Amino acid sequence: MLSDRTSRALEGVSGAVRSGAKVKKLHKIMRNHEDLWLTAYARIQSNRGALTRGVDDNTLDGFGMGRLQDLMASIRDGSYRPKPVRRMYILKDPKNPNGKKRPLGIPTGNDKLVQEVARTLLEIIYEPIFTERSHGFRPSRSCHTALLEIVDSWKGTKWICEVDIKGYFDSIDHEKLISILEAQIDDKAFIKLIELFLKAGYLENWKYNATYTGTPQGGVISPILANIYLHELDKFMDEKIRAFNKGKRRKPNKEYRALIYQIGRRREFIRQHGETHEKSVIYLAEMEELSKKLRTLPSVDMHDPEFKRLHYVRYADDFLIGIIGTKEETTQIMADVTDFVEKSLKLTVSREKSRLGALDKGALFLGYGITARIMPKQMKCKVGTAAGRDVYATKRTVTSHIHLSVPEDRIRNFAQKCGYGTYDTGLKDIRARIMMTNLSDFEIVSKFNSELRGFANYYSLAPKYYLNKLEWMAHISLYKTLGRKHGETWAKWFRRIRNDGRSLRFEKNGEINYLRVYSLIDRRKSDIPMNVDKKPNLFNFDGRSELLTRLGANRCEYCGDENGPFEIHHVRKLKDVSKGTEKWKQLMIQRQRKTLVLCKSCHTDLHRGKLPDNRFAA
Repeated sequence: MLSDRTSRALEGVSGAVRSGAKVKKLHKIMRNHEDLWLTAYARIQSNRGALTRGVDDNTLDGFGMGRLQDLMASIRDGSYRPKPVRRMYILKDPKNPNGKKRPLGIPTGNDKLVQEVARTLLEIIYEPIFTERSHGFRPSRSCHTALLEIVDSWKGTKWICEVDIKGYFDSIDHEKLISILEAQIDDKAFIKLIELFLKAGYLENWKYNATYTGTPQGGVISPILANIYLHELDKFMDEKIRAFNKGKRRKPNKEYRALIYQIGRRREFIRQHGETHEKSVIYLAEMEELSKKLRTLPSVDMHDPEFKRLHYVRYADDFLIGIIGTKEETTQIMADVTDFVEKSLKLTVSREKSRLGALDKGALFLGYGITARIMPKQMKCKVGTAAGRDVYATKRTVTSHIHLSVPEDRIRNFAQKCGYGTYDTGLKDIRARIMMTNLSDFEIVSKFNSELRGFANYYSLAPKYYLNKLEWMAHISLYKTLGRKHGETWAKWFRRIRNDGRSLRFEKNGEINYLRVYSLIDRRKSDIPMNVDKKPNLFNFDGRSELLTRLGANRCEYCGDENGPFEIHHVRKLKDVSKGTEKWKQLMIQRQRKTLVLCKSCHTDLHRGKLPDNRFAA
């Protein structure tokens, strides 16, 4: 937990932002508040890349108070210089080993920590400023919140603009980014620190390369810098929306109103003369026909020129623009956005990947298919709240609603990557995964569960029927894998698991347990609460990290020494030490912790492989 002194300093930063003033003394906060650094370390020490080496052997392993104080001293006297990142390339599509790759920059351990402290300060400054239409790399926001915004507020949208920025992270203009930061931050030392990270360069095949543009993907601070840069686009689009939007609601549909009037007159005649009247019988038949026609018509004029709407949503560098208006207006908006991106932000728009089209023809965004659909049926809809409860009503669906789908090629590629078989063929082409037959039954089912659960949960916003065939393939592949391992047919395993409540029956510690085979009915709910009016939590430091408490105890967890200095030993996964016989590995397994606080002597001996076994010491 942050001290009162540090909390007051951060509240001062937040207060300056709310008052519209420039923020000052960020560098002073960095160099004088040790607990801010400890909190930053606690937030990144469990990341997957915590032990990944940069250009040297410096990782987060071996972190201690001595190392932290040296790092803060270098920030204080201005001698700190970030090292170049180690550049490697990862596949854009892991399923295609021959596909395109994107560069990834890996900083050293110390640079990751400094970046996290700077990132924390930038988040406090910019999170209240960022618009509600930005969803990437932000607290309590995700791909799902971006998609839900489209589903909830883009009803009736006719046109869609997809704009693709070429190599965004590698193309960010440094001078433009610094000028954007200087518009909000009045602290030359802090700005200089950000410049050092931008110009640190990278090593590729042990050859140094300078960086004149871009922020290295993989750096802790890169996502928020990328968001700050495109916040200019968000502001531009906000201005466009205010200028373009017109009218509170569409005009009534004259044909719809005329039918309502005709039905009303007939209903009144029947009320006065009764249903047995000769003319009432005719009117009843006419009312039925008129009502059928009425249900096919919108109540408002869908082509009302006095009603216009412009929608915009962004996740990182992926953004969509939706328009209720004419095609000419849509073309002009896309031209204006392209011009702003290329001239003001100095980025390049890919003409090949960008497009303008009707939303009822579909679009792709964040891996989902998005379509405007008119469904000829009635459905239950939420219309408001009363007394703290949601109010629902049955409504017609003649206005185009947003429909989310799962692209078939995504499902096909996933099935191929997981080794289930060929998606477009039948049962004979669903395969057993031979490489998994050396695992236990529990591990095999767990592996299948985790794969299908991850894919299904991401696509939980789309109807379940898109994934029914994939689920069937995964289950048959599972049964065939278990059958191949035990020399039995897959049908026997199907019956066995079905009879046990669709679960694997296994024995653990002398007790019978059950592991449920994942099914689509277990998908998490697609409704994600998103209160756009709620202010973000800028101080996400509610409790002191258990690791920092252990470090603050000033005691070696292996030999019991209390003189120090102390360092923290990290391992990537507990699985890496699960079969070890050394005492330090057993300590980590018993505590279920990937970290161990050691005195410097023990930590050095551990890395040398000379740590003595003191289990029998007096």
